[in-house]
Order: sequence, then structure tokens, then C-alpha cells
Amino acid sequence: MQPTRQRSVEAALALLKEKGFAGSSTRAIAARGGFNPGLIFYYFPTLHDLLLAALEHSSEERLHRYRAEAAAAATLPELLALLERIYSDDRDSGHIRVVSELVAGSVAYPELGPRVVELMEPWLEVAETAAARVFAGTGLELFVSPRELAFAAVTFYLGANLLTQLVPEQEEVGKLLETGRRLAPLLELLQRDHPS
Repeated sequence: MQPTRQRSVEAALALLKEKGFAGSSTRAIAARGGFNPGLIFYYFPTLHDLLLAALEHSSEERLHRYRAEAAAAATLPELLALLERIYSDDRDSGHIRVVSELVAGSVAYPELGPRVVELMEPWLEVAETAAARVFAGTGLELFVSPRELAFAAVTFYLGANLLTQLVPEQEEVGKLLETGRRLAPLLELLQRDHPS
């Protein structure tokens, strides 16, 4: 990315984390990045394109970091432990707020929705591949496809992100993920005792 384009994306990302969708105006982003507001439109057709680029940048960085771990997860406990780490990292880094703000912005500006969903697609693919590997031979694939499992996981995760924004002081989502990780070995044991 060119330096000013990169600064625009980084400034937009920082403002989405701190001030949300409504607080991420062209002027505020330019002030944060230390450049003329008009330069934004040299690189992006609209402010919304810049905000989507900020979400894409954050998502790609995370995908790069976690793709290898997801590919290495061979068991349900490993997969759930990874999901727990991703959630914790997303909460601490502010990525959860960025996703939530763009989803909320999509309600007011429906044209954002398809692009937000498109940016989730690589995560669906990673989750689908992991689900196919982890659940292969368990019999679960007779009832639900890996794609449906991946969609359910991403849907849960999106809902968890939104809930975290509504009630940030509550720890239920983190506790739920931790409980799932702790119960996963029991589920595997049951599967071994009662194969399909």
C-alpha cells in the first residue's frame, strides 16, 4: 500500500475501534492520520470504501496469523482452544468492535452488507476445511455438511462479537468458549465409545 493509503486505512481502523462507525468521519480519519481529508478520495471512492478497507486489513492480518493454526488443529479440543484464543485476541485488539461497527453500519447503509459478508468468506473457508478434517469419520457428516458447521460457527462468532459490544463487562462468551474446550475431550471419548 502507498504510504498515505496505508495511513488512511490505519487511521480509519483506529477510529472504528475507538469511536465506532458514526465517529469515523473523513475529517476525523484525516486528523488522526495527519493528512489532508481530500487525499482519502484519491485512494477511495467513498468513506465507506475506506472503512471496509480498514475491516479487510484487520481481517487479513488475523487470517494470516491464524490460518496455519487452524490447518494444524487435528482434534475438536485443539479447534475449540484456537477459537477461544482468537476470541480473546479479537476482544483485546478491538477487532470485535470493528466487525460490530461495520455490521451495524450495514443496517443503516445496506450497500455495505454484501462486502462485509464477502470479507467473512475466507474465514468460512478456513472453518469449513477445519470442520471437514476434525469431524471426518465421526458420523456427524451424515447429518450436517462441513460448510453448514462452518456457517454455524461463524454465525455464533458474529453473534458473540455483537453481544460483547452490547455488554462488554460480561464474561459469558469467554466462559462459554472455555466450557466448550473443556468438554471437547468428553465428546471425543463418547464418539470413540459409540462410533457411527
